[in-house]
Amino acid sequence: MNRSRRNPQISLCMIVKNEGDSLSQCLKSVRGVVDEIIVVDTGSTDATVQIALSFGAKIIQYPWSGDFAAARNAGLQQAHGQWILVLDGDEELSEESKGELLLCAEHMEYEAFFLRIHNHKGLTPASQTITVNPIIRMFRNRPKYRFSGIIHEQIAEAIITATPQAPMHLTTVVIHHYGYAEGVVVKKDKIKRNVELLKEQLRLNPKDPFHHFNMAVEYMRLGEYQPALKHIQQSLEEAPPDTSYIHLLHKYEIRSLAELKDYPGALAACERGISAHPDYPDLAHIKGALLLQLGAFAKAKVALLQALVIGAAPPGYHTEAGFGSYLTYYMLGQLCEEMGDETEAIACYTKTAQLHPEPAPVIARLLRALKCAGRESEIYGWFHAHLPDYTVTKNRILLELLQSEGCKEAAAQLINATEQPISIEVAFNKAAQQVRSQILLADRLLASLSSSATYSPAVKRVRLALPLPKVSE
Repeated sequence: MNRSRRNPQISLCMIVKNEGDSLSQCLKSVRGVVDEIIVVDTGSTDATVQIALSFGAKIIQYPWSGDFAAARNAGLQQAHGQWILVLDGDEELSEESKGELLLCAEHMEYEAFFLRIHNHKGLTPASQTITVNPIIRMFRNRPKYRFSGIIHEQIAEAIITATPQAPMHLTTVVIHHYGYAEGVVVKKDKIKRNVELLKEQLRLNPKDPFHHFNMAVEYMRLGEYQPALKHIQQSLEEAPPDTSYIHLLHKYEIRSLAELKDYPGALAACERGISAHPDYPDLAHIKGALLLQLGAFAKAKVALLQALVIGAAPPGYHTEAGFGSYLTYYMLGQLCEEMGDETEAIACYTKTAQLHPEPAPVIARLLRALKCAGRESEIYGWFHAHLPDYTVTKNRILLELLQSEGCKEAAAQLINATEQPISIEVAFNKAAQQVRSQILLADRLLASLSSSATYSPAVKRVRLALPLPKVSE
C-alpha cells in the first residue's frame, strides 16, 4: 500500500493458499499503487497469512468449497476502492507498468482494463516469456460485477451483462506470472485439480464453450490430444464467432491434429484459422512449421514470411513469445539451410540473435552456419558489425563457442581485440582441444563425401542432422 490517499482508489483482491514462497514478492510489487489489500485465505498451513499481515492486508478466512469464483467474490464484498485489481500469489506487477496502471485508474469512463499476463518459464521477470495473454484484471467495483465459474473464473460476462455497452481498454500493463514455471505445476498438482473441477462444470453445463475450451487445455497439458480435440471442436461449435478465445481454439485444434499425425487435417485447420484471423501471426508460423516438417519448403517459406509481415500479435490475442519475430526468423533460417540458401540462413540467424531475449543458443547456430558456408574468416567481422556485444561485453561466450568449433583465426581476432588480452594458448585449453578434435574428425569423415570441397551440399545436409542447440522447447 503506502500510496497517498486520493481518488480513485485501487483495492487489490487475492485468493491464496500456501503461497508463502512467492507472496512477499507479489505484494512488494504493488507498493505505491494499491490503497487496500484484501487476501482471501482458503486454508494455508505455511506463513502465507503472516506475510500478508506484514503488508497491512485484511485477511478473510474462507473454507475451501471447490469454487474459485465464490472465494474471489468473498474478497470483492470487502473492497472499498473504486477499482478492483486482481492478482494471484505467484504473480507480480511489472515495475515499469506502475505508472500506466495508476493512469488507467484515473480514467473513470472505463469499466474494465485488460492487462497483459506474461507466463514465464522461470521464476523471475528476466526469465523467458513463453506466452502473453490479455485478461481483464482491473475493473470497477460495482455490486453486480462478480465472478462466475468454479474454475477459470471469469468477470467479463458479469460486466457485459450488467453494462452491455461497457467501455474497456487494452493496456500494455504487464503482470509477470510464474505459476506455470518448470516444476511449479507439478508441485501444485494443478492439472489434476483442474480436470476434476471442469468435469463438474461440464456436468452442470454440458454445452458451455468456455468449459470445453479449458478442459481441452488441461488434456493438452497431459499430452492426451484425442480428448483435447473433442473438447476443442465442441467449443468451436458452441462459441460465438466474436468469443475472445476463439483464435486459441483454432491454434489448439491445429496442434492437436498435428500431434495425432493428421497433417492434412492440421493444414486444413490452419486455413480455417487464418481465414478467420488473418492478423494472428501464431497461425501463419505454425502453418510454416507444419509445411517445413512435411518437406514443402517453398510453401513453408511463404507462410513464415507472412508471419513476419504480420509481426507481433495485436493486443487482444494470446500469443507465444517470438512468433512473428525471433522464433519465426529462426525457423526461416533452418528452412533456408535446408534449401541451400546459406546467405539468407545466416541473415535470419543474425536477426534472430538480435531480437531473442536469450540468444546464446542462436549464436552457436549462427557460428556453425558461417563455418559451414566456408566463411570462417568473416566470423569476427560479422559479429563485430551485427552483434557487437559478443565482441565486447559477451566476448567470453563467443570465445568459448569459437573454441568448440575450432575457429582459431576468429578466436585470435577476438582475443587481440579485447582490452585484457588472453593468449591463444590459454584460450584453446585442453578441454576445448578435445572438442575441436572430435569436430575435425567429423569434418574429415563428412568431407569424404566430396573430393572437391570441404563442405559440399551433401556434407552440409549431413551437418544439419548433427545435434544443434534449441532456441526454445
